[in-house]
Amino acid sequence: MADALLSASLQLLFDRLASPEFINFLGRQNHSDELLSELKRKLLVVHKVLDDAEVKQFSNPNVKNWLVHVKDAVYDAEDLLDEIATDALRCKMEAADSQIGGTHKASKWNKFSAWVKAPFATQSMESRVNGMIEKLESIAQEKVGLGLKEGGGEKLSPRSPISTSLEDESLVFGRDEIQKDLVDWLLSDNATGDNMEVMSIVGMGGSGKTTLARLLYYDDRVKEHFHLKAWVCVSTEFLLIKVTKSFLEEIGSKTDSDNLNMLQLQLKDQLSNKRFLLVLDDVWDLKPRDWEGWDMKPSDGEGWDRLRTPLLAAAQGSKIVVTSRNESVATTMRAVQTRHLGQLSPQHCWRLFEKLAFQDRDSNAFLELEPIGRQIVDKCQGLPLAVKALGRLLHSKVEKREWENVLNSEIWHLRSGPEILPSLRLSYHHLSLPLKHCFAYCSIFPQDHEFDKVELILLWMAEGLLHPQQSDRRRMEQIGESYFDELLAKSFFQKSIRKKGSCFVMHDLIHELAQHVSGDFCARVEDDDKVPKVSEKTRHFLYFKTDSDQMVAFKKFEAITKAQSLHTFLDVKPSQYEPSYILSKRVLQDILPKMRCLRVLSLREYKIIDLPKSISNLKHLRYLDLSFTMIKKLPESVCCLCNLQTMILRRCSCLNELPSRMGKLINLRHLDIFGCDSLKEMSNHGIGRLKSLQRLTYFIVGQKSGLRIGELRELSEIRGALYISNMKNVVSVNDALQANMKDKSYLDELILDWDDRCTDGVIQSGSTVHDILNKLLPHPNLKQLSIRNYPGVRFPNWLGDPLVLNLVSLELRGCGNCSTLPPLGQLTHLKYLQISRMNGVECVGSEFHGNASFQSLETLSFEDMLNWEKWLCCGEFPHLQKLSMRCCPKLAGKLPEQLLSLEELQIYNCPQLLMTSLTVLAIRELKMVDFGKLQLQMAACDFIAFQTSEIEILDVSQWKQLPVAPHQLSIRKCDYVESLLEEEILQSNIYDLKIYDCSFSRSLHKVGLPTTLRSLSISQCSKLEFLLPELFRCHLPALQRLRIFGGVIDDSLSLSFSLGIFPELTHFAINGLKGLRELFISISEGDPTSLCVLGIHIQECPNLESIELPGLKLEYCWISSCSKLRYLAHMHSSIQELCLWDCPELLFQREGLPSKLSELVIGNCNQLMPMEWGLQRLTSLAHLRMEGSCEGFELFPKECLLPYSLTCLEIVELPNLKSLDNWGLQQLTSLRELGIINCPELQFSTGSVLQHLISLKELRINGCPRLQSLTEVGLQHLTSLETLYINNCPKLQHLTKQRLQDSRGLQHLISLKYLGMENCPMLQSLKNEGLQHLTSLKALDIRNCRKLKYLTKEKLPDSLSYLIVRECPLLEKRCQFEKGEEWCYIAHIPAIVINHVLF
Repeated sequence: MADALLSASLQLLFDRLASPEFINFLGRQNHSDELLSELKRKLLVVHKVLDDAEVKQFSNPNVKNWLVHVKDAVYDAEDLLDEIATDALRCKMEAADSQIGGTHKASKWNKFSAWVKAPFATQSMESRVNGMIEKLESIAQEKVGLGLKEGGGEKLSPRSPISTSLEDESLVFGRDEIQKDLVDWLLSDNATGDNMEVMSIVGMGGSGKTTLARLLYYDDRVKEHFHLKAWVCVSTEFLLIKVTKSFLEEIGSKTDSDNLNMLQLQLKDQLSNKRFLLVLDDVWDLKPRDWEGWDMKPSDGEGWDRLRTPLLAAAQGSKIVVTSRNESVATTMRAVQTRHLGQLSPQHCWRLFEKLAFQDRDSNAFLELEPIGRQIVDKCQGLPLAVKALGRLLHSKVEKREWENVLNSEIWHLRSGPEILPSLRLSYHHLSLPLKHCFAYCSIFPQDHEFDKVELILLWMAEGLLHPQQSDRRRMEQIGESYFDELLAKSFFQKSIRKKGSCFVMHDLIHELAQHVSGDFCARVEDDDKVPKVSEKTRHFLYFKTDSDQMVAFKKFEAITKAQSLHTFLDVKPSQYEPSYILSKRVLQDILPKMRCLRVLSLREYKIIDLPKSISNLKHLRYLDLSFTMIKKLPESVCCLCNLQTMILRRCSCLNELPSRMGKLINLRHLDIFGCDSLKEMSNHGIGRLKSLQRLTYFIVGQKSGLRIGELRELSEIRGALYISNMKNVVSVNDALQANMKDKSYLDELILDWDDRCTDGVIQSGSTVHDILNKLLPHPNLKQLSIRNYPGVRFPNWLGDPLVLNLVSLELRGCGNCSTLPPLGQLTHLKYLQISRMNGVECVGSEFHGNASFQSLETLSFEDMLNWEKWLCCGEFPHLQKLSMRCCPKLAGKLPEQLLSLEELQIYNCPQLLMTSLTVLAIRELKMVDFGKLQLQMAACDFIAFQTSEIEILDVSQWKQLPVAPHQLSIRKCDYVESLLEEEILQSNIYDLKIYDCSFSRSLHKVGLPTTLRSLSISQCSKLEFLLPELFRCHLPALQRLRIFGGVIDDSLSLSFSLGIFPELTHFAINGLKGLRELFISISEGDPTSLCVLGIHIQECPNLESIELPGLKLEYCWISSCSKLRYLAHMHSSIQELCLWDCPELLFQREGLPSKLSELVIGNCNQLMPMEWGLQRLTSLAHLRMEGSCEGFELFPKECLLPYSLTCLEIVELPNLKSLDNWGLQQLTSLRELGIINCPELQFSTGSVLQHLISLKELRINGCPRLQSLTEVGLQHLTSLETLYINNCPKLQHLTKQRLQDSRGLQHLISLKYLGMENCPMLQSLKNEGLQHLTSLKALDIRNCRKLKYLTKEKLPDSLSYLIVRECPLLEKRCQFEKGEEWCYIAHIPAIVINHVLF
């Protein structure tokens, strides 16, 4: 790293060299003090020239290289001294054990730890120190030739502490006009008439593109205008799958699929008829790098077209904002406008600088420093990022001389690459030495990484970067937090836009600066095809996981064996969901135990079930993350890691036991076992001895031999959140008192859980539960408290006492024996209160309020209160903003009448609520379902301002009680629903209407639905013959979705309507409607030609006989399970996808199939014969699937039956099909995918039937029990084939009948990438199939072929990346790691999975 970092490291070395541990070690080893003095002298010689080297390294590469050698030597010294400290600590612990546990017990532990103890067994300490002195001597001699002088460089003055407040994201100057224009554009209709438009913001790095986009994204008007918003950071590589998944996650639709087609279908469905705003930030190009579906290298245009396809389903007015340094990105995306962010004017730069640098300064200082400041601003090249960095830097400098030093610094004139701005180098230069070290460490993470603040501080601590000064009594975590806040305040970090909370990012230019100053000590694997550059000097290794490749092979880590002094083994991943990765067993067994200097080890999300005992070799280890793994038990040797500070076992769902010697981890500060559901008990592990423990997420109270709650007594430093479960096992009042909860002043959150099976009794080992809870009084600093499944009959006195509690949040859940609530209204700081499953409460009255009235309460929630009958409202809630009432079926009392601050009201399943006048002047969000009779009074307001409103009514009178209409209205089991629909009650801004479980008793005179209606759903209603005719005469200009689910028409009905009455309709569905006989949908004369229904879905209509769709433009039409359907007419219609399923009576008319079909699926339609379909004239047909029809077919397809355009053909469940017709397939020269599934008679008995499929890329054969060989298929002609998959073929004995000198076989499949065989029990050998000649093969997957014994007789091709063998016992034995007879033929393959174990 840079020399500034060395200064911090060297100072730490000097402190440790003077420590008692080091001096005592020298004494024990009989070394003289001269050895210590000589090492110190050599280090001082180097230290004296570091200031001069700091400046010269930017212009002289030899100086920078010299610093690399110095840092390497310092790293070695750090490791040596750390070993000494570890040895001293271990000796101290063993001596203590001898005194406490007796000779025999201590001897047993000493034998266990002896084999990991001796740190200097291989080389004497004296020789190691002498070697280090020689190395430093050589380095010191080089300084003369480099011209390095003692005391050179720029001196840094002492600085006053900087403010740690977060950056004001609205601190923007000079962009007001463009911001206003862009907001207006976002709120406008699309001028082009398209559903979606693109606008780009283009500018150089640091010009404020992201800041401007952020202002648009968070604008209040913009937030209300769009239904969905998403922010996706694209960065340098355009990963199409990642971008699509990020978009889905942003709008609340997580997925673990990596199938692009499935992802896009899901995205299309989520966006359908919704207006969205998408920000694509930091786009460098649009060439997709993560999708293998391209025949050749894709262009930017192809990548953008693929991304935008599902977005077209969105509603009109959808917008995309893209930020980029490259204007060609805007051109490719066909942006309707491009805004170039040039340099800020000098005036605006000065205003920004002045705001930051002169905040809280007196006027005299301004007059003195302004001229210097203006000259500094002129050097920032008009870039806001540079101005911010220097403004924040100089805010902490009060002397004129300090400002002049910045202005006249040599750094402005040094060359260090085009991307490192001099202003940013200056900001870095003026950081304190510890801050420089912490900042440089961040370079190991990839660009656009989202930093979790807490996690990063723990990593800094593990790397030894947070050592307090002698006079500093702060904890290391506090020091780390102050460092982070200072870096944030100086713009080295920014708040993440995508994630809330303590998540931050680095600007690209800041990240490049970090990489520049960190030197050559980091190695990263970010590309699957690249081997990391690793040297002996490498100290930090980071593996970037991808969602597309979840098998992490040995090859990816093999290079780090060179780095014997590695400090960091870390991984990151791009997505938010938690997949499991398979890690090569060799990494755990062969690589990690040799990394004896490791400080940080992260194995999170790997499918590992155990750790090797040799983990104890890692005696320097401070940070161990095993979260989300499948580990069942930690080895006892973990307890030898006496330096361990952080152990994260979060959501290790299989973990059932902790090591018995946990008390040995005396430096452990953070133990996270939250979500370890299999961990039922924590036996007495000595956790009470972990007096350094700062964080303990989960504590299980044990039974007789288990962990007592009294073990918490000594853990006075724990902080954050603590969940104590199995409170039923607390044996006595004295045991509870020993836990000493009242003195745990750093705890923020406490959960006390008795277990939901414990609510019937109130006695625990002779003590009342009330007495036990009474002794668990927490410290007044506690902010959040949750009491769950408490079996007592009353709460302790302290729960409502404002003198002892300052709670902000309180939850009472499942306390079913309590009949009254404590006086919670007296808690003056309480803002959030949730009460649920308290079935003993029948009445809530004055006792709830006590002597006060919830002065600060903002959120109040009651849930599952099954016996609650009355709420005697005796007090007020002056600041209540959200009230939620769910599942209180007996509640008949009144609600509080004066809720003047209420913004959100939710009432679900409270059918007995009495009529009351509820004043809600500030209401903005309303959700009411099954709410009895409730009268709302509110100030006159435009309901459009509501964020969300959802109301369900069961009675017409309920509607009359509402002051305004909701956005979402459900009418359920409502009598006299006819009068409700006939009145003008719905002529307001209702967007979504659901009518279900209603019975109509008469015809409607009219239907008064609102013109704003976008979605209408009618479900499980009877006598629909009274509603539907009038409904389909109603003009609904905004309707986009119309769905009829279930329901009955007593008399058969014919429905006929024109799309002119629903001009915006995109989705129409009828499912399970009985009594519908005919359906006619048309476009009348004069209707706009742009009318386009995206899809029609008709399913399970048992009486439907006829469907006519003349002149429609459809993206898809799906008709299924209509047993009487005979007639389908589509004259002049344009249909792209047609799916006909389980319609056994259906016959095509003379017109045949729609001529523009691109996809056709026909299944179980027994009257439809392929010869009658006219397939050959469908020149656009690309995908054909036939399933379960054509029972008489033995040979398929007939000659000239299929069109030349076909690219995908699926033949499924044709029971009598014996062979494919060579002549029928010969014209399918464009066919790319062929699937043959569950055809029991198929044998391929007629010559090379597939020889003409010259474009075929994928062949899948599944469930063909008579198939014995693929010899007659003609595989030798399929030179384009990339995927061959064979499954469930029980008679298959070989793939091809290979004979000597035979030219046929797999060796001709020169393009084959994937070969898979599964469930082929008669397959015995593949060694004569020529696998070694498949030079393009990437994956070979063999599963459940139990007789298969032989794989190959030669080395498999070098192109192979994956070999998977599962449930093939004979072959598994021959492929056994390093022992099997065929291992030598497969050892070179990066990822070999044998029965779920990756080697």
